[in-house]
Amino acid sequence: MKTLRRFNIRPAQYFITGVTFRREPILLNNIDLFWRSWRLTKPKAWAILPDHFHAILEINEIGISEIMHSFKITYARIFRSLCGYGKVWQNRFWDHIIRDQNDFNRHLDYIHINPVKHGYAKSPADYEFSSFKEYVTMGYYEKSWGKYFKIDLSNDFGE
Repeated sequence: MKTLRRFNIRPAQYFITGVTFRREPILLNNIDLFWRSWRLTKPKAWAILPDHFHAILEINEIGISEIMHSFKITYARIFRSLCGYGKVWQNRFWDHIIRDQNDFNRHLDYIHINPVKHGYAKSPADYEFSSFKEYVTMGYYEKSWGKYFKIDLSNDFGE
């Protein structure tokens, strides 16, 4: 496998996507493990689906590759010890450096509409495993956002 070279810009915000091996639907059954595995930073925004997750991370001293490596290794080791399961994650992950407020808003919208897109909820407010309710509390969204209109998902968001 070729070595993937990533931009290493710090400080920065990154949109990331992580996908389970063979898209096994294991993430929601182990939600506590998901949160325990973030040792180097915690997501600023997120949506966790059965077989993948999207998040926005704020990166300062430690690079995105090191953060994701730590997360995936920690999760996989504990998961295998609990479940006796083999490979947990697909190789690599998708990342995108957030360029400006508009780019942040687009990716934040994508994260929160993603469970609706995949049919896990009728609106972002109905989905338990995302940061949507926190962003409603902070005033970023109305509670009804995403329920009555379509969002343009034609851009490449790394799924």
